[in-house]
Amino acid sequence: MWIDFSSKKRIIFSFLEKEEKKENEWKKSIFSFLKNWYDNKPIILSMTSGTTGFSKIISLRKKHMYKRAVKTVEFLKLKKKGIKGLLCLSPDFIAAKMFLVRAIIFKWKIYCVPPSSNPLKNIKEYFFDITSMVPIQVFSSLEYLKNIKIILIGGCSISNFLEKKLKNISTICYATYGMTETSGHIAIKKINGPNKSIFYESFQDVILSVDNRNCLRVFSSYCMDSFFQTNDIVHMISKNTFIWIGRYDNVINSGGIKISPELIEKEISSFIPYEKRFFISSIPDKILGEKVILIIEGKPFSLHIPNSIFNGKKKFYKPKSIFFISHFTDNLLNKFRRKEIIKRIIKT
Repeated sequence: MWIDFSSKKRIIFSFLEKEEKKENEWKKSIFSFLKNWYDNKPIILSMTSGTTGFSKIISLRKKHMYKRAVKTVEFLKLKKKGIKGLLCLSPDFIAAKMFLVRAIIFKWKIYCVPPSSNPLKNIKEYFFDITSMVPIQVFSSLEYLKNIKIILIGGCSISNFLEKKLKNISTICYATYGMTETSGHIAIKKINGPNKSIFYESFQDVILSVDNRNCLRVFSSYCMDSFFQTNDIVHMISKNTFIWIGRYDNVINSGGIKISPELIEKEISSFIPYEKRFFISSIPDKILGEKVILIIEGKPFSLHIPNSIFNGKKKFYKPKSIFFISHFTDNLLNKFRRKEIIKRIIKT
């Protein structure tokens, strides 16, 4: 489904009214958001991603979303006419909503498809200037990425394995940092090609700091409350650049050693089939307090992770046990609920 935002508003609404009669839920979500955006109310409702718990509905100011959308497009230099975009994320969450806002402001023409793990599979004949994807979509679309100029990747961290796959492709790939509460992107990093970076750089209207846990604080007049405290552990490189380490909620204390699961996940990702979802966590242990475990979705299979991965200080990273779970509890963004899954393991 194409939506041409360069058309007059009445033409767009005529198109929406005609399409809305169809039964596709993802289409209805897009139309509902657009109608809410074009009404005279200053607030719009959005669902959080539920990274550490259940999703919740929060109120966002349209003027803040507008400003954030402009900052991203200015950075990407996509203000010219005739931009074509691909929308393949769930319209229920902030990434898709902000993609639509950018399209509205800058009069893009966008092709909308239902959210899936392989969105480019059946649309190889089109070329797109920009799209937003989660990592599993990028991986599944590797053979078709030549048809896209710029990809914004978000939703969860990008594995070393996927980053290597993107190293030599022509598509410009950016990892994005942002959330519902910040009305979208507040920082970005280039992960392939010339000028690739290991750290995120924030936009100029954002001020960053950390608390005593080394968790990121975001100050911006375009955030929900001008100040937002995250649970993301970061290493600050400068006042506007940082390296993302992991979630404070997920930190494991094993024998007095504090371990960020996300660091282990990056180390071992290349030894686990990419189609298999997995994560590092912990369960109670009488001696260590918590012991590191690896949880993989699906049926058991033979897995070999070289011991050389766990040399030196990384010896504490080695999982003490591996668990296979038939299906992860997750949400519409493919984010699985770690705590719920661990409770199931402890009970068994």
